[in-house]
Formats: sequence, structure tokens, C-alpha cells
Amino acid sequence: MHKFLMVVFVVWSGQALADWTMVQTNDNGNMYIDFDTVQKSAGLVTVSTLNDYYVQQVKGEMSSQWLELHDCKNKKFKALSIQYYVGNMAQGDVLTTYRLPEAETSWSDVVPYSIGEVKANVICSR
Repeated sequence: MHKFLMVVFVVWSGQALADWTMVQTNDNGNMYIDFDTVQKSAGLVTVSTLNDYYVQQVKGEMSSQWLELHDCKNKKFKALSIQYYVGNMAQGDVLTTYRLPEAETSWSDVVPYSIGEVKANVICSR
């Protein structure tokens, strides 16, 4: 639990200093990964990702930052926290923050041929 909290603190406190690498683009916007946040433990990978949108989304956000946990062997993932921002690239006011307890969050399958698969492949290849 302490290790998880430390990762969350490091990821969220360092957002302004994040070194975002674009891994995917589509009609909605761009997807980035901060490879400096990658933590590997017991076959799982924790990483910070960013969705940056061209048009304001439903919650009023122009970007969202996610702390994700990936099970590369079983091709599954789950969100541990999500933060929605007024501005692009995780800038400006925070609209909403969700912190999702790992034990209470269910795993989702990585969907073949999806943007999520592209992201998972990049994360798991590191």
C-alpha cells in the first residue's frame, strides 16, 4: 500500500515536469506515456498516461491523466487514478480526480486492434 501511495504521489506531483512521449494519435486527440513513471513489480507495470483532446470533452476537460496498472502477461489493465484538466497536456485547473483502490478495481482486457492495444504494447515492450 505504501509503495502504491508513493507512486501516486510521485506521478501526480511531477505532472508539470512530465516527459510525455506521444504513442498514438486519432481523430479525438493524442495519447502520451511518461516513461519516467514506469514501475515494474511482480510482473505488473504501473505507468502514467495522458489523453490530450482536440475538442472539449463531456466533463469539460481538454486532457486527462491516468495512472494505469498493466498485466502484460495476461493482456489486462486497470486504472488506479484519473485526473481531468481544463487545459491541454494536464495544464490548468483540475476538474475532477478519481482515485480507484487497486483491490476494488476490476481488470479489463486489452482489446485487440484498438488504441488501447497500441498503448499496452508500447508499455509492455519497455
